[in-house]
Amino acid sequence: MGELGTVWSKRALLGGALALGLSVAGLACDRALEDAAAPAPSLVSMPAQASAASEERREGPRPLDAEAQALPAPRAGAAPAAPSDGAAASKGLAGIGGPPRQAAPSAARASREGAMWGAPAAAAHAEAAIDPNGRFATTYRPGGGHLAAFESAVARGIIPPAERELVSDVGARYAPAIDAPRGATLALRTDLERARVPPGGGPVHVRVALRSTAQAPAARPHLSVHLVLDVSGSMQGEPIARAREAARALVDRLDAGDDFSLVTFSSDAQVLIPDGPVGARRAMIKAAIDGIAAAGGTNIGRGLELGYAEASRPGIPEGAVKVVLLLSDGRANAGITRSERLSRLALDAFQGGVQTSTFGLGADYDGALMSAVAGDGAGGYYYLRDPDQIAPALATELDRRLDPVATAVELRVRLRPDVELLHVYGSRRLSEAEAARARAIEVAADAQAEARDRIARDRQDDAEGGMRFLIPAFARDDSHALLLELGLPAGVEARTVASIELKYKDRVARKNVVEEAPLRVAYAAGDADSAASADPSVARTIQGFAAGETLAEAARQIALGDRARAAALLSEREGILRAAAGALDEPLFLKDADRLARLRGHTGAAGGLGDPLVLAMLLETASRAHLR
Repeated sequence: MGELGTVWSKRALLGGALALGLSVAGLACDRALEDAAAPAPSLVSMPAQASAASEERREGPRPLDAEAQALPAPRAGAAPAAPSDGAAASKGLAGIGGPPRQAAPSAARASREGAMWGAPAAAAHAEAAIDPNGRFATTYRPGGGHLAAFESAVARGIIPPAERELVSDVGARYAPAIDAPRGATLALRTDLERARVPPGGGPVHVRVALRSTAQAPAARPHLSVHLVLDVSGSMQGEPIARAREAARALVDRLDAGDDFSLVTFSSDAQVLIPDGPVGARRAMIKAAIDGIAAAGGTNIGRGLELGYAEASRPGIPEGAVKVVLLLSDGRANAGITRSERLSRLALDAFQGGVQTSTFGLGADYDGALMSAVAGDGAGGYYYLRDPDQIAPALATELDRRLDPVATAVELRVRLRPDVELLHVYGSRRLSEAEAARARAIEVAADAQAEARDRIARDRQDDAEGGMRFLIPAFARDDSHALLLELGLPAGVEARTVASIELKYKDRVARKNVVEEAPLRVAYAAGDADSAASADPSVARTIQGFAAGETLAEAARQIALGDRARAAALLSEREGILRAAAGALDEPLFLKDADRLARLRGHTGAAGGLGDPLVLAMLLETASRAHLR
């Protein structure tokens, strides 16, 4: 690969895989920066399995699933100012899709992190409180697809294979152990970092964890699948050959009664196979697929419009799972080209009952666009390194459309008036526009559950109050955790400080579920008594999430050109992890600290792994591994 090609591959990998966050509320991938050199938002998740990188190499592509809400990215040129020299290492959130947290003295952050392993909490250095009412971005994202982009960079020689260890899945050791639910589809568990909080109150961390059943939904729904395939000139050769094979395999996976249509697009678009049951058409469909050839430009918008029209034809059974699958290796250069307009098509389609999943092939496709379309379409987003991954990805996504055990999942945390919200790890408040889109997605999911699973609608009214986290679909046998930092008042007697409500559409039992549990705290007789009641599991989660935020902020600083600041952030977090390793008797923290030291060493190099795009990828991918 020539020098220019290498630079473009780096930009495409960063822009197409790291510039992903969540765009709307809840499900969608963030509006990523158009310029690949701009700070990349982070994508964070709590997957069911560990070692996602090795699984990816064995099993092929994994989805960057936009069935989850992620973090909207800042627009180009609107990146927040870098924190002051005295700012804490993990307070900045712009690198993971939101503005920096309110600045807090480094001593305050270090003191609180000391409290995580037994020191008294530093109430004197409280951070500015956040309004605890409104919609927040969730960090739920099943699967480990973000590592596919990293593996692609390794395959292309941009990153040495030895550096895989820097981004290995460390999230499992920080995740809570929560038993599978019994007699329910989702289990909810809350844990405080201390069983007894200091009598003077102050900052305390609360972990809220979810775990889903391994039981599958009772019946397979009718599938209505609509493939929108890029046949532009860049798809010539192996890509189009593999796409034809994948389309044939997709048709083979459908039942005779399932619906299928195929739209191809280049400079314009056409309906190659109209919607209808597969049935006796199976051989005809395959013959039409075999005749596909590649030529022309890339009119993604027209392809989507025709795909949505096919998915909306009369005759498709009520309650069918309707999904449009968009596969492209390029960038929209004909017809509608703006990401916002294209993703709006997907949102409108979802409100009409059609999900959209996207598959970006190679290094040159528009990752920000594909991410946004999948996000607003409440589907999955896949980064495909090579053409031979197309078929496994389509098969995986088809299964995923059948897999969620719960939909329209909402966690709501209501704080008592004298309790403050100080931080939500890996998240931020959604803007009014993003919150409105989240609401639209919730209403659409509510209507689809009624049509598909006969679960009565219950989201017509939008109740206000509390922190609200929307997860449009929760996968089977999966888990997720939120980490909040609250500011508690002084006290003596045990008391309720918050209520936590879990609401969802149960696709296994086919009913609406609403659970509410109080969050109660007990006060210790003194600081030493409080420190003795620390929960090691929550302390591990705090360290992991804090390290993830530091890595994301370091990536942002690299993108802004401030290598010294990035190095200082990594050095500070490395020191905290080394101290925590001894205090918490967690030797694996030392391994994580060594990783940070290696990453810090790369900040001083101008080329190779010190290249800003490559280093940003390393830091962002490592961040996601911690925030899983």
